[in-house]
Formats: sequence, structure tokens, C-alpha cells
Amino acid sequence: MIGKITTSIKALNLLRSQLYIFYPKEILKDKRVAILGAAATAFEEEKGDFIESFDIVVRINKALHSWRPSQERYIGKRTDILFHSFYENESSGGGPINYDEFVEQFHLQYLVHPDNSWKGYRTHLNFYKRHPQKIPSYILSRRMADELEKKFKNFSPTVGFSALYSVLNSPCAELYITGFTFFKTPYVQGYRDHLLSLEANDSHIKEQGLHNPELEFQLFKSELSKSSIKKISLDRGLNSIV
Repeated sequence: MIGKITTSIKALNLLRSQLYIFYPKEILKDKRVAILGAAATAFEEEKGDFIESFDIVVRINKALHSWRPSQERYIGKRTDILFHSFYENESSGGGPINYDEFVEQFHLQYLVHPDNSWKGYRTHLNFYKRHPQKIPSYILSRRMADELEKKFKNFSPTVGFSALYSVLNSPCAELYITGFTFFKTPYVQGYRDHLLSLEANDSHIKEQGLHNPELEFQLFKSELSKSSIKKISLDRGLNSIV
């Protein structure tokens, strides 16, 4: 019991000192930004060097945990911002977070769990219980979280959509989007192999009851059309469904 209390107190102190607000409008201002999801469409073209040429590269959940050297010519390697669920299970979560390794190997600068709610803060607290060290983490502003909540009502945005929404509502100089198809195509192999088939993933999403991919797709198209970013390019897979 004493051990659990000590762990909780240490985690709470880390939460207070290490949690920051993520302000995409400031961080991404006038930057060339590439954002990558986990759809297999990101591997249809060898865009590694192109992606690495951007000022800021954003990836999602298990992207760093599942990354392999053979993928570099397709999707690059550098990761400036990682949006993560902070659920570190292999099957449905964002995968293990090896922070020091991510910083050293991928040059990670921002680790973002976007959910600014009591649930989100509890998730951050549990993160520091598992990782009792000084790891700076980030959360979306309450204002942006409120905007998302109004759009989703009875559903929760996926981590990927939260990342897309953050970027599309920022004054980037340029944006490239790849690896997002809103579950209309399979994951890349090695990411969530037990959900490679569309049927298995659809069943998984319905069983969870948390997310609404079709709503996210419609909201994405709306945000895409309203975005102030002058130059936005999509990979072939996303472009074909938009």
C-alpha cells in the first residue's frame, strides 16, 4: 500500500512539472509539415527523402515502435512530434513508449497525448506511474479540446484525427498528408497485424464503441476545405477517396 501511495505521489509531482500545453499554431507556424498515419497507402511510393525534407514530421501511436529500417525509403525516419494514446498495449493501443530511445533514434521533440479532459489527465498520471522520470509530455489546449468535443458529441476522436485537426488548423507554410484513409484501406503490415483485414478492424471499432471513422472522414474533408494552409498535398491513396 505504501509503495502504491509513493508511486502515485511521485507521478502527480511529475504530472505537475512535466505536462505542458501543445500549441500547434505557434509550433507549426510557417513550417513545412508532413503528417503520417498507419495506412498501407504510405508505402505505395518511395517518399522517404521527400518526407525528411520537411521542417516538422508528425507521426501517430505505434509509428516509432513498429518502425523498421526497410521502411525508411518510403516514410523516412525523423519524428519531431508523436501523437500517442498513452495506452501502451500492443493490440489496440499506441504501443510501448521508450522515450529515451525515441529521442535518440528519431529525434523526438514533442510527445503529445491530445485528450484534454479529466480522462486525459488521468491517462497522463498513469503514464508517469509507469515512467517515473522527467519526461516532458503535452496535451491539447482546452479550447481545441472543446472544439473537438462539439464536433464528435457521443464519440471520441482518434489520436490520428486529433493530430490532423491540430495541423490543419495551424498556419503551416505547407502540409503533406500520407497514410490516412479513415479505415477504408488496411494498416501497413507490422503495425496491427491482427487487424489487417478491413472486416476485423471494423468489428474492433464497433466493439469499442468509441470512434466513428465515417464521421471523422466527413469532418476531415470539411477541415481540409476550410484550412488556411495554401499548399496541401495528399498521397495517392487519400487523394483517391477524397
